[in-house]
Amino acid sequence: MKAEDISEAMNNINEDFIESANERRKPKSRKSSWVKWVSAAAAIAVFAFAGTKAFVPNRPEQNDNPVGGAESEYGSVLPILEYVESSAAAYGFEGYLAYDISELENGNPWNEKMAFEALPVFRNNSFNEVGIAYPGIGEEAMLKKLNSITGGEHGEIEYSRVGDFSSGSGIPDDFVDRIEADFGNRTIEIQSNGTVVSTYNGFDGEELPDDISFTYTETSEGDAYRAISYICQNYCDFLDKGNTTFVTSGDYTFDGEFSRNYRIYDFSGDEISDMLNFAFNEVQLAPNDEGKLMLIRINDKLSCAEKIGDYPIISTEEAKDMLLDGGYITTAPYEMPGKKYIAKAELIYRSGTGENIWMPYYRFLVELPEMAQENGLKNFGAYYVPAVEAKYITGLPLWNGSFN
Repeated sequence: MKAEDISEAMNNINEDFIESANERRKPKSRKSSWVKWVSAAAAIAVFAFAGTKAFVPNRPEQNDNPVGGAESEYGSVLPILEYVESSAAAYGFEGYLAYDISELENGNPWNEKMAFEALPVFRNNSFNEVGIAYPGIGEEAMLKKLNSITGGEHGEIEYSRVGDFSSGSGIPDDFVDRIEADFGNRTIEIQSNGTVVSTYNGFDGEELPDDISFTYTETSEGDAYRAISYICQNYCDFLDKGNTTFVTSGDYTFDGEFSRNYRIYDFSGDEISDMLNFAFNEVQLAPNDEGKLMLIRINDKLSCAEKIGDYPIISTEEAKDMLLDGGYITTAPYEMPGKKYIAKAELIYRSGTGENIWMPYYRFLVELPEMAQENGLKNFGAYYVPAVEAKYITGLPLWNGSFN
């Protein structure tokens, strides 16, 4: 990132906004607690029913023929998207706790005024059943990434090969899953899916100034933006980002503590590019339990992807009709409870390593009345409706009414 871009981004943070943000977040009194860092692939709120999958029946008009393609309204033939269920995709129940749905803002650049006729769909070329990014970007590209960050000045490179930690996966034992090397006060790790992870002082963290609050549960919204600004200015010299957008979001623990995360992504003003950057090229910042900078994670998921085509998508209202008709995918422990419980809709990409196809979905956050907490917290479950027109999709799994 260029220094002038960072300075401009910092100057654009209005002080009145920061002060008002400090007042908006409730509750104000929080005690300190350690919140575990979760990788981008599993960056969802996971409660009970870990390892379960729940899917509802296929939509009636879903294409059952995985061979060939379907003609689009633009006259081109697009391949049928064949969904493959992977055990690596099971993260448990995706749910979020909040006193009000307005607290669950996540920085998504999409809004309902964006009238997309089509959106790109990608094949995840690193998809496999065990969650290892194979074949990935390749060892040569990993070394190139490392040297571009360090200028070739780093400690001895350590190689992590599949044979070191897994056997019988079908992936060659000598496949390099990641490389890492020391560089100053940090360790740079390059993963086979293109992700860069920079850890500071062996996870002990880098001390920040006393006036910078960088914690999961004790930092106000305004102070969180100040922390992101400071870290960008002083520690993100290896990021190549022009128009950086700062994002801080999160949800509550069962005890009523707001658990915050810190992210940035490149915002260009082009609606589709911004959605793709938000979904695939997000940068995550993580503190340790002492408020020190523990790691910076730079996602580069599209480096392992192949664009399949631009697919026609349905509208928010069409997706809502499908949701109410049972045409959704969810890991929530309850069926969709009804229209009045739909709290929020957003257009996103499901970009986890366990997804063989990266395509847009409408994610509906639905209040689950059965899971309301005595302290006033509401539980919002995530229900997904594919945004791509149904005739282009086959293989969506069925929910048999049980959890396993």
